[in-house]
Amino acid sequence: MIALAARTARARAGTLAGPFIALALGTALLSAVVINMIADAEYGAGQPRWYTRPAVVVAGTGTVRVTSGSGGDRETESVRAGSARAVPPAAAARLRALGVPVIADYASPAHAAGAPGTSVHPWAAAALHRYSFVAGGPPATAGQVVLTAPTRLRPGQQVTVQTTAGPRRLEVSGVIATPAPAALYAAGPVAARLAGNRIAAIALLPRAGAAGLARQARQATRGWPVQVLTGRDRAAAEPGPDAGLAAMAIAVLGTAAGLAAFMAIFVVSGTFAQSVTARRRELGLLRAAGATAGQLRRLVLGEALLIAILATLPGGLAGALAAASLSRYMARAGVGPPGLATHLALWPVAAAAGACVLIGVAGALAPARRAGRIGPAEALREAAADRRVMPLSRWIIGLAALAGVVPLLAALAAVHSADGAALVLPAAMVLILALVMLAPLAVRPLAALLAPLAGGGSAAGLLARRSAVTAVRRTAAVIAPVVLTAGFAGALLAGNDTLYRTQQVTAAGRVSAPVTVTAGPAGLSSRTVAAIRSAPGVSAAVPVAATTIYVRSSDEPDDWSAQYAGPGIGQVLRLPVVAGSLARLTGTGTIAVPAGTWRLGQTAQIWLDDSAPARLRVVAVYASQIDLGNTVLLPWGLQAGHAAAPLATSVYVRMRPGASLAGVRAAAAAGGGQAVPTRQYLAAVTTQQQRRNDAALATVLGLALLYSWIAIGNTAAMGTASRRGELGALRLAGATRAQVLAMLGWETWLGTAIGLLLAAVATAATLLGVRFCLAGVSSGTQLVIPWQQAGLAALGALAIAELAGLAPAVWALRRRPAG
Repeated sequence: MIALAARTARARAGTLAGPFIALALGTALLSAVVINMIADAEYGAGQPRWYTRPAVVVAGTGTVRVTSGSGGDRETESVRAGSARAVPPAAAARLRALGVPVIADYASPAHAAGAPGTSVHPWAAAALHRYSFVAGGPPATAGQVVLTAPTRLRPGQQVTVQTTAGPRRLEVSGVIATPAPAALYAAGPVAARLAGNRIAAIALLPRAGAAGLARQARQATRGWPVQVLTGRDRAAAEPGPDAGLAAMAIAVLGTAAGLAAFMAIFVVSGTFAQSVTARRRELGLLRAAGATAGQLRRLVLGEALLIAILATLPGGLAGALAAASLSRYMARAGVGPPGLATHLALWPVAAAAGACVLIGVAGALAPARRAGRIGPAEALREAAADRRVMPLSRWIIGLAALAGVVPLLAALAAVHSADGAALVLPAAMVLILALVMLAPLAVRPLAALLAPLAGGGSAAGLLARRSAVTAVRRTAAVIAPVVLTAGFAGALLAGNDTLYRTQQVTAAGRVSAPVTVTAGPAGLSSRTVAAIRSAPGVSAAVPVAATTIYVRSSDEPDDWSAQYAGPGIGQVLRLPVVAGSLARLTGTGTIAVPAGTWRLGQTAQIWLDDSAPARLRVVAVYASQIDLGNTVLLPWGLQAGHAAAPLATSVYVRMRPGASLAGVRAAAAAGGGQAVPTRQYLAAVTTQQQRRNDAALATVLGLALLYSWIAIGNTAAMGTASRRGELGALRLAGATRAQVLAMLGWETWLGTAIGLLLAAVATAATLLGVRFCLAGVSSGTQLVIPWQQAGLAALGALAIAELAGLAPAVWALRRRPAG
């Protein structure tokens, strides 16, 4: 049967182009995705770039661990925090006593206009990696700084550096070139003072005997929250500012890979299902010649296996070559870390190829079972008539999928919060699957509804309508990929855009301060905040700083959003406090939380962004809203003990009536910030978030549309190619070539229109689900219908279906019919 499958596949190469392209594309995509996911998972844990010369690096711990169970059933889940704790001074003193060269690396945020780098280190830290002077030399005084190339600044020039102590005017003493991350280098005492004497890491320089030195370092620092690192592990001591982007990239790529697998199965299944329908006479004759049902099943599966194997070869090569391009695209789109190094490896390509072979065979299982059920007489009868358009399998899958929407909607009702919106899209996808399976039931009523629009009263339109309702299977085959294309595009875009628009509008209404001071790359120092607060006309200036905390959830650490908030936060934010008061959010041991987590007066046990555990008393509880879910407020004083300095990412400002903003603008500009109307600031934040969200959706949705369009084109082409005899009969009956093509065009339009109507049902259900989900967590849901994007997806589906359906007909009708 394998040899026969090879011959039949070769004879039907044109009709099998769809699954070949789908599987080749799937292999390429999965190969590129797996290669990038491996690189993203290893991001920040690869070869060190800053600590390349030390044999041993001692840094504060930066991992949050949650242990559950007891005895032999103990399990520990861990996650790398956004930053690491400081090295305790006592531990540093112990390390210096080991008698080896030691460099204490201090690091604090800093930025100089016209030079790369967002942190300042002591000049001694330059010895931790390779460098060479482009110009000048090391800093000789406290008023000098070394910059990293490329920069237009030269030795002797003055530059304003925004530091944790405010702006400082320094002289450029030198410029270096280094493969290490860009940074600024100041005199040792200056760097230590700017970092608040907070030691980021201790580097032990000797290369020889690293293992023995590491043992001594562990012995010397036992009992302190530090980690002793050697070899590749030294990279763990280096900051990973784009670790969040790496996690986002993994999530987007994982979704895209799952979607690609689903769509590839659909393309293969749809193609082979149509093939079995069109070959009923051929398969029936094989049964009459003595072929068993099992042999026919193996014939169809053999064809699928051969196509899958052949498709994985070019697909795997293309995916390996495209992996780097994919990482660059995601970095430009803001959904992946910049400068990600992908490495070609055989096993990701082999794994992707194996997965696509399984996908190809899985997609052909249902058509193969159907082929095995064909008997000689049944095949000859059904060759001329379309019977049993709803087999038992379609009823079971369709009704099961329709019923599956109910528990998802019930879960939505139970969650009834912004988190529940994550269940809307799965519900929409289950509904789309139900619509695809039950589509044959909708052909006749929807065709009657659309009849006046399908060709009017022309003979071609009448034939198209009759053909569509007579050959229900063929029409349903056209409908299915259209429902997937437009339904998935509409549900994904409408659901996400509605969610984000509602969140943005709610958040914008939360800020009552009319002016916001935004920070530059180095943040706003306490000196700058004080200058803004003392500017003429200012009645309140409240700094905030975005951060992340970790909460134990289901025996594993879960990251939550958080903000350090200065005193008076209630004057600039409208928070729906239901218990306690934000005025009590002071000191270093308090916290404000959303309802449903902790109660007023309880102790919240969390981990801060540097992985340090904290026990904080709940002094305020606010209602859980779409923009406040899993978001806590921390007292401003708590930040100082867990960062180089209490820097603000923004300052909310209230002005006295009639006061001028000139003083606020001057103070903000001096500190590297900018004073703008809050409405303008929120619009900029919204635009940036929307751009990143759109890029993630485009990555996922683009792949879905590509697969769907392949399915649409393949289905339409196969449907027309199988009707050559019918088209010839129409020509013999007196129909002109234009009339035959018009009939095919109107029939394709009718099937596509029915699919778009069903897709609209799925989109409407998604919007209703989002609205229901957000009813209790927002003041008003902002429904968004992406008419332009959905319209383009629909027009693309119609254009591909028409072109793919008419091209075989034009070829078949190129000759005059024989009389």
